[in-house]
Amino acid sequence: MGPQSNNQASALSGQNLWLRLLILVLALFAALDASWRQLGMLMALYCLFMLLDFSLYPKLLRGLRLTLPFLAAYWVFGTIFKAEFPDMLLFSLKLIFFIEATVYCFGNLHLSLVLRDTSWLRKRKWGMRLLRFILATALYIRAYTRHFDRHKLKGHSSIGTVLDSMIAAATRVYRDSDVIEAHLAWLLKAPVAESGRPAANLIALSLMTLMVLISSV
Repeated sequence: MGPQSNNQASALSGQNLWLRLLILVLALFAALDASWRQLGMLMALYCLFMLLDFSLYPKLLRGLRLTLPFLAAYWVFGTIFKAEFPDMLLFSLKLIFFIEATVYCFGNLHLSLVLRDTSWLRKRKWGMRLLRFILATALYIRAYTRHFDRHKLKGHSSIGTVLDSMIAAATRVYRDSDVIEAHLAWLLKAPVAESGRPAANLIALSLMTLMVLISSV
């Protein structure tokens, strides 16, 4: 999630939160049963829509980088248990596509817009608790990513070195938990953003329509 400021809002940043979540759910179901051709078309489709917001591409690369340890472990265990190479490759591509869809949905989502689209939740006690948990999770993930990026590994690094860097980043985030909690309290008291952009929501509906068409061919 991005900061609250909308000074650099793109054509995608005003999309409704619930449309974003629906896109992510559609992407998940599309990836589960996608063929090679459908998967390639879906990945190309998201790359095309992401041209409307160039800031998503560095976030996509960062997300893929954070997934490297998992993919490496998957390929190691897949090789040990003699999994079929085409199946392993297809699963890896599906995971990459889902990361791509996740970055599209949440890479330019401002916290103020989350509060805007969840106003009915904040009127209920259980909804406020749920929203607080979700926002806290997002803030911790963002802090973790920031700490991990500050200590980028240079050159060729082993899987163990990458894992050590991930653990070190998690330790720093834990130490900053008081700061994150204070920031969360400030966000929940901040003014709610104005209504969204119809054009941005129309783009989201167009993407969903194309996804359904690709999944049906």
